[in-house]
Amino acid sequence: MRYVVGLVFFAFGTALLFSALARRRRVIAAGPGAQPPLHPSLRTLADTMPPLIVLALGIVGAKMALAFVVADATRHLSYLDLGGFLFLLAAYGTWVVIRSRYREVPARRPDHVEAR
Repeated sequence: MRYVVGLVFFAFGTALLFSALARRRRVIAAGPGAQPPLHPSLRTLADTMPPLIVLALGIVGAKMALAFVVADATRHLSYLDLGGFLFLLAAYGTWVVIRSRYREVPARRPDHVEAR
């Protein structure tokens, strides 16, 4: 089971990064006026939450690295697994920041489809 978990984490982290970068490219290609305006009550949350999430991910990563060393987790997991987990946390933090900074216009439903 060693190395497999780390490789899966690296794969998921890479998918998150590609997803975030694709969203960024789409929003930039749509032009500066394409981003929908946020309601004033949500503007504060959009500015405040991503740094808090990134801070929390940093704390979780530091605790995980410390626990990995203190508990001598190398008996069951490898350093590649720890690196994969930390990469996944960093990729998720990047994804959150890009997703909050580059907002897309939601896709509209066709007129012939009725809402339920």
